[in-house]
Parts: sequence; structure tokens; C-alpha cells
Amino acid sequence: PPRSTLFPYTTLFRSLDVLLAALDGVRQSGVPVQVDGCDLTERRMYVRVVCEQVRVLAPVLLHGYRSPFTGAAGADNPVVFSGFMLTNSETGCGAFTLVPRLVVQVCRNGMTIIRDAMRAVHLGERLDEGVVTWSGNTRDKTLALITAKTTDAVGTFLNPSYVQNAVRELEKDAGHPVTDPQETVRVVSQRLRFTDAQQADILLHFIRGADATAGGVMHAVTSVAQTLPDADAAHDMEAAAVRALDIAAAL
Repeated sequence: PPRSTLFPYTTLFRSLDVLLAALDGVRQSGVPVQVDGCDLTERRMYVRVVCEQVRVLAPVLLHGYRSPFTGAAGADNPVVFSGFMLTNSETGCGAFTLVPRLVVQVCRNGMTIIRDAMRAVHLGERLDEGVVTWSGNTRDKTLALITAKTTDAVGTFLNPSYVQNAVRELEKDAGHPVTDPQETVRVVSQRLRFTDAQQADILLHFIRGADATAGGVMHAVTSVAQTLPDADAAHDMEAAAVRALDIAAAL
């Protein structure tokens, strides 16, 4: 179910054609996936998809980490699943985006790889308000393009070699030690414009996670994102997690 207490039907109706086109692209890719969660807000649609059949081991990324939710050790189960996030921004009027997303099995933390996002502008209500009247043929071709791009993107993002390379890129800086957790979390939160309450929660999750590294800061950001009741805030925080890793490693 969506995090939002008031179900935004307008967002659903305006996003439905794009969602169906994208899901058709996923189907055509032939890769088995599961919907890991979805949210609808007044701003966006979010659909999180995971492919547990495509997984890699990430012992460096998870060797010192414990789930802040269960206490389970990442070293005992250092598995990362492939996946991606479908979003449709601005109540269906702006752009469809597909972003690769890694899912940590031990805690279900999600790490979105923003730099590799695939974005496609589509013909929504905002463009309809201009001087051009878009034909049904133009709309059909736009949705067909979304389907084709999704098929290509899924084939890339759910490829084991892509997931392996993405994990290895994260592991390059993940082991950087954090000697002053409070100051590190403060600097990360300030640069990423997290609220004071979010900063406090990140520090708490960092301590519970027991991983005193830059990777531990990233894990804390992604685990706190899971607890936020506001879907837009949760998405924005998760999207900033890899940046949090970079900042913590540079301190």
C-alpha cells in the first residue's frame, strides 16, 4: 500500500498509461521480477522492482554491517539483489524515469544508482496546456518508445555484470573508517539538507548498524529512508545515500 494516508487517485490515473507501457517493457525483457513496493503521492508515482534471481555477493560492503531492524549480520548473508525504480514525476506530466536499484537482502535497504538513470519525457497534461494538440498517434508512439527503452534498460540493469560492477564501485570507498560518527553524520546531513530529526535518526541507525565506515553511513541513510512515512521524503533520502557514502569517505 502507498505510504500516503490520502490515496491520490489523480496521480494514478495520469500515470497509468506510462506505468502500463513500462511494465510491458519489463515483460518483453523476459527477466523475472517482483514488485517490491509502490507509492503514490501528489508529486510522483514510485514502483520498486527487484529481481532476486540476479544477485551478487558483497562481502566488503557488508562485512561489518548489522541490520538496525533485526540485528542480523551482513557477514552471514552478504547478498545484494538487482532491481530498479520506476518513477513518473509531477503527477504524470513531466518525465518517466527508470533508475537501477540494489537491494541488500539482510535489511532490504535500497541503493539507487542515480548516475545511470534512464529518463524519458512523455506527453502529459502539462504539455497539453500549450499551443500544440498532441495526436493519438503521437501519444501511442511516445508510449511505445517508453516500452522499448524500458526493455533495453532492464536488460542492462538486471545483468549480473552490471550489478557486480555497481557493487564494486560502492566498495571502493565503503571501507573508509569513520572516527567521529557524530561529526560525520552532521556534515553529511548538512550537505544533503537532511532535517535535524533525520540527522538524529541516521546517527542512531549508524550506531545500531555497527559499521564504523563510510559504507555504514550509506547503510544508515538507506535504512532510515525505509522508516519515513512520507514517500517523497523517503525516495529523496534513498536517492542521496550513495552521495552520503562519497561525502563520508572524503572526510
